[in-house]
Amino acid sequence: MVQAPAEAASGSGTRGHRRAAAWAAVAIAAGAGLAWGGHAAWGAIETWGTPTCAWPLVVCGSADPAQSGLVRCYLRALAGRDAAGLLAVAADIPPVRITRADFTFSADARAGLATATFTPSPVDDTAYGVTITYADGVTENASMMNMIAMGGPSGWRMNIGTEISASPAGPPAAGP
Repeated sequence: MVQAPAEAASGSGTRGHRRAAAWAAVAIAAGAGLAWGGHAAWGAIETWGTPTCAWPLVVCGSADPAQSGLVRCYLRALAGRDAAGLLAVAADIPPVRITRADFTFSADARAGLATATFTPSPVDDTAYGVTITYADGVTENASMMNMIAMGGPSGWRMNIGTEISASPAGPPAAGP
């Protein structure tokens, strides 16, 4: 009678293949997790200076998560008539203040789900046009910029607010 080797008879060869396949699956899952984590971390590094919020919005065009998150913050502050919230999303180089004019679309922001269409500037990669169509049909043409264009840290901001003049009103002082 011919006897099978002990390894084949006990199935340990098959068990070894299963163990190798299990380790391969773990390695693939870990690699995918690290790749996703690295991508998410890079996205956070690139946009760490941009405020983002949760607010219902339909996004059209070529917006990254930071840009769409900024518009969500803008709409949330606008709907709530929150001057501090608008100031937090406003481009602040040079410094600005929020006035009544900045709340023009406040009732429209409360009307329901808005759609924002993002259009990159053809000449400046730090600027985007944003067309916001509110649920009541009103359209706002807004814009945003990355503050690195003004010498600040990287972070997107809306071009809203009224510039605060650092100098007193009137003509400059006469020279000697």
